[in-house]
Amino acid sequence: MGTVRDAVLDYAEGTLRLLPGQTAVTSAVLQGPPAALLERIPQLVRGFAGERTDGGALFRAAAGLPGETAAPGPAAGADDGRGCALVQSLPALSRESEGSAMASRADRLAEAADRLHWELAEHGDLPEDPAAGRLAARYALCYAGAALLWLWRAGGESRPEWTYEAVDAVLAALEDPAHVPDVPAALAVLPA
Repeated sequence: MGTVRDAVLDYAEGTLRLLPGQTAVTSAVLQGPPAALLERIPQLVRGFAGERTDGGALFRAAAGLPGETAAPGPAAGADDGRGCALVQSLPALSRESEGSAMASRADRLAEAADRLHWELAEHGDLPEDPAAGRLAARYALCYAGAALLWLWRAGGESRPEWTYEAVDAVLAALEDPAHVPDVPAALAVLPA
């Protein structure tokens, strides 16, 4: 395996194969600029509240399993308007991990994502400033945390131990957002 960051980015690529309508939001989350993500605040908030996701596709991507590629929208890579399916899966992942060694981490990630979506809903339109960069970085951390939980879940009996350390790093950064001013810094917190 390469770095944890590579695993998260490879997983993101796998989800896009199965959920091509997520291309625009995934690009906004991982590549920015913050405005690209923050202009999607209404759909991100609605999608998270409704837990709009495709758990089967997210699991297949994590497990490296083949699957039917979902039909893209009117144009390849079109935004499907569902928000970010990966981050929106955090509440379900939290419920499904109950009783496991990852349960408290999954709960904390889901709670952090919930708080972030409440903040996004309250702020609405944000100017391109350091506060917007920090919100985008926190969203990228939630994205990375969800990807790590799916990779852990798909690991079966051989659940990789590195996922625990990586989720802990994501949680530490989420709990002290002053140290994560932008998306590159958010992805840099992932252990090598």
